[in-house]
Parts: sequence; structure tokens; C-alpha cells
Amino acid sequence: MLAARADLSPKDPQVTVLHRIVREHMETFLARRSAQGEAMPRFVVDELRGYVRCGVLAHGAARFRCECGKERLAALSCKGRGFCPRCGGRRMTEIARHWVRSVLPHVRIRQWVLSLPFEMRAPLAYHHELTLAVHAVAARAIEGWYRAKGKTHGIEHGMTGSITVVQRFGSDAALNIHFHSLFLDGVLSGRRFSPIEAPTASEMEKLCRTIAHRTTRMLERRAMDHDEPQERALARALSRSARRQGATPHRPENADGDDDASAGGGKLKARVDGFDLEATTVVPQDDRERLEQLARYLLRPPLADHRLRLLHDGRVALRLKKPWRDGTDWITMDPDTFLERLCSLVPRPRANTILYRGVLAPHAKLREHVVPRPDDEVPRPKNATWCALMTHGLGVDVLACPCGKRMKFICVVFDRKGLGRLLRAAGLPDRIEPIRAARAPPQADLDFGA
Repeated sequence: MLAARADLSPKDPQVTVLHRIVREHMETFLARRSAQGEAMPRFVVDELRGYVRCGVLAHGAARFRCECGKERLAALSCKGRGFCPRCGGRRMTEIARHWVRSVLPHVRIRQWVLSLPFEMRAPLAYHHELTLAVHAVAARAIEGWYRAKGKTHGIEHGMTGSITVVQRFGSDAALNIHFHSLFLDGVLSGRRFSPIEAPTASEMEKLCRTIAHRTTRMLERRAMDHDEPQERALARALSRSARRQGATPHRPENADGDDDASAGGGKLKARVDGFDLEATTVVPQDDRERLEQLARYLLRPPLADHRLRLLHDGRVALRLKKPWRDGTDWITMDPDTFLERLCSLVPRPRANTILYRGVLAPHAKLREHVVPRPDDEVPRPKNATWCALMTHGLGVDVLACPCGKRMKFICVVFDRKGLGRLLRAAGLPDRIEPIRAARAPPQADLDFGA
């Protein structure tokens, strides 16, 4: 018999609002886009169809067993990079822990956030090489500011380093390409680190203006067209998402609006021609717990299920993390618009969304002298195990057996009949909710009585 413990039983993603929306409207959305000549690329379709299988035990499970005979089943993941909360949460925990343990040194860290004008977001979302070019422009400008400040302290050839996460989403799940960067808040001269004071308002304004001017000139020189039909279709979808088309303000009944609009006072922030640069958040050198929290914020998934609701008329309601300036804290949209926004969050295959620069770059000469040294002599695995991440992130040892020993991996089970018996014995859900077939568009404009 399997040991079914309430606190460790895996949750069924099929009961979530997000899973229901994708499951019931995905095929209709894809069929309509194809009929309109706007078929989604294969990597986007694979992401959608992979999500409806992610975390569902009845599709496949890893089997663990203890010497005493007790067992545990773990669902398989889709390894999606776009919107899957399960895979995004695992990646967030793993990479944040790696940064704090093995990459970011024990120095003061400052977060720099660069947001871009609406008209730039769709081209950058489609052409990843443009995204990398814009990031390089912004990173060089910030690095130049650190070097210039270092010279005022008598450091002639100071260096710094950074890690940048390219985020594709905003609070409303619309396409919003922007950059979150963790910079060493100072300069290195040899192996000595010298902190730099925070930028002034005038320095932020000048730096933002420099980034805006250089980025605009670079994009004018490197304008690109969409040649293939699927490229043009995806470009139009990205553009609609970036401009937040198809959503309306809404407040569902009994919705609690306890989020307050964020005030702009006290922030190190500048805005020039639609470019928004902020450098408010700073973490002291010894606060590693706060640093990991900040790293998780950079790496977080775009959506949480508790922010979604399905209304009685079939529309999707999404709660904003922070209300807009007009007080709007919920928006509604039809399922097709919502799925189009999900598609815009999926990065192209082999497109790097985490970028290392300066002394933190993989082949930097000073990197081995900057990154933290391991506290023990035991080599750390390149990829953390599922059990280790659960223990680190939630404080739950999922492979600890009540008898005091540990469960070991046995096999991966795909056989539906055998897997069904195991799930029923453990009291776990063994049903696969069906994916609704594509529905024909409404024909309200036709008069059959004539």
C-alpha cells in the first residue's frame, strides 16, 4: 500500500482556474487563429499542450519506495518556460538558491529595473537578438556610471558585475519586455570591492536619457521585418498583447481590494520618452535571506492561480498585483484574448532569459575570486533534485518515510491501468479531465428563416 499523507499529497492542477481555461478553450483558440491565417508557431502550441499534462499524476508519475514498503508518487512536469506556475516555481527556487550560494558575492547588491515604451515591446519579444542588444546598451551605460563614480574615489579601472532577468510579463499578463538586473553596488579593483553611493535624481535622469537615446538609435539601425506567415501572425499577436488590447476594467462581486496603489515617493526613478529606470531596492552585504527573496522576485512565474476567476458569462477575470492609477484592481477579457496573452509570454526556444555580465560572466578572469566559496568540500550537483528544492523552499522533506528511513527512486510509470491502480490505492485522483474539442464560431449573422 502507498503511504498517503495529507500534508504531502500532490495537488491536482486540473482543479485550478488556469488549467480549466486552457483545457476548455485551447483547441478553439488554435483553430480560430489557424482559420484567420494567424496560426501559432509550433513551440507555442507545444507549450499550451504540454501545460495541460503538467503535474497530472494520471499522465505519468515517478515512483519512490522505502525499505518498509511505503511508497510515494510524484507527477511529471512539462518544463515549460512561459506561464506554467509549477515549472516556473521550481525554476525560481532552484536558480535563486544557486545565485545566493554560488554566484552573488557577499557585497551590497542593487536592483536596476528598465522598462521600455509600448512600441518597442513586440519587436523585442519576437527578435531575441534585439532584446540582447537593448540589454547590452543599458548594461554598458550603468557599468559606465559605476566606473565613473569609482574614478571619483580614486579607482581608475574599476569593474562591476550583474545578473539580468528578461521578464516578458506585466501584472495584467500582457506582454511587457523589461529588464531586472542585480548589480554589485560598487566597483572592484583587483580583488577589493569598494561600495558606491546611491545615484542622485539628476544622475538617474541623465542615465535614463542616455539609455533612451542610444537604444532608439540602435533600433533604428537594426529594424527587422517579419517574412514568414507564422512570423507575421505571432508579431500581430505580440503587438495586441503589448498594447493591452481586449481587456476591460472590472470588479467582481465580493472581491477584496486590499492592495493599495503604490506611491512614487522616495523612489530612485527616472522616466524619459517612455523609458523607465529605477534603482530603489538595495540589499546589504550580509542579508542573504533578503537577497534570495529578491532573486525569487526576479525569477517568479507570471501568473498565480489565486489571481484568476471564471465569471458566469465565460469571461476571465484577472486580479492585478497592484491597482492602476485609476484604482482598477481587476480586468476582464474573453478566453481567446487571455490565451493570446499566455502565448505572448512563451520565449523562443534556446533564447536566454538570464544574462551574466562583468565579473559575474562565465569566462570572466576575476569570477573565481569574486563568487562565494563553498563552505564544505563536497561538490555540489549542477541541478538540484526535486526533493532538495521542496526542502529548501517549503521546509518539507517529501522523501522522508514515517519509519525513519528514506524513500528511493524506483521507476517512472506511464502505463495507464497500472498507474490508475496505484493512484486509487493511494487515494489520489486518477481521472484525466478531457480537453474540449474546437467549437465552430457563432453564426448569429446568418438568417435561416428566409
